[in-house]
Amino acid sequence: MEFTGPKEVVIKRVPRAGYFGITAYPKSTTTLGCELGKNGFKTGLTPEEEKYYEVELGLKPGELGKHSKWWGDVFNIDYSIRLNNTKETRMILEDKIKQVTYKVLLASSKVANSEIDKKDPWVDFYIVDEEAKARAESEIFDYEWEAMELLLKLTPEEKRSSLRLFGKAGVDSLSEMMLKSELTKEIKKDPKAFCTTLKDKQLKTRMLIEELLEYRIITKNGTYYKHGEDSIGASTEEALEYFDNLKNQSVVLTMTTRLKKAKKDK
Repeated sequence: MEFTGPKEVVIKRVPRAGYFGITAYPKSTTTLGCELGKNGFKTGLTPEEEKYYEVELGLKPGELGKHSKWWGDVFNIDYSIRLNNTKETRMILEDKIKQVTYKVLLASSKVANSEIDKKDPWVDFYIVDEEAKARAESEIFDYEWEAMELLLKLTPEEKRSSLRLFGKAGVDSLSEMMLKSELTKEIKKDPKAFCTTLKDKQLKTRMLIEELLEYRIITKNGTYYKHGEDSIGASTEEALEYFDNLKNQSVVLTMTTRLKKAKKDK
């Protein structure tokens, strides 16, 4: 059985002010072992992992079980870890015993499994998976790069239509520089969402719908779309189907003709 976790993790103290604004005394440490829960020790190990590590660590069968005294032995300090209260603690997970320790930390109520979860008021430490963090940052960079490439391919009119998709109104008066600036803000906000929006197979139809709504050629009440008194759809998906249906193209043509006139008269 191969260990599928990270090669290395960093454990940090949650910065929480205590008495006199001090989180912890300098150079102090906290030793964490395996917690005892309602159903035995919270080892974080699956039954398969228990058997695997028992063999790898030369332990007796069942010694890593959730009801084993091995976890509560005060003289057994192999798997416990001393965490620095004021500096980060780095764990290299090459050794089998360190892998077991990592599993125990994941199951601990005192340790958050990520930076996002550190807001929990009951946790004292949190785990930083630097590999996962690097992958996430790399993914964001890739999306930002792709988003900028998509932006550069847009015509001025497509830039305006794209901004409408992101909830911006009154974009017809914006200069080319302002259009680019506003769309760049959307990329920085969420590059993945930007790419997903602009790579949508029905992008042109979505753009048209938003423009027709802005010029009130069609209306939207809640989730319902209407053209005059005629229903277009009870949802965005139904409205998209309506506009892409060949049977409705004469009506769509009437709408686009009215749109051109409205833009010209504006």
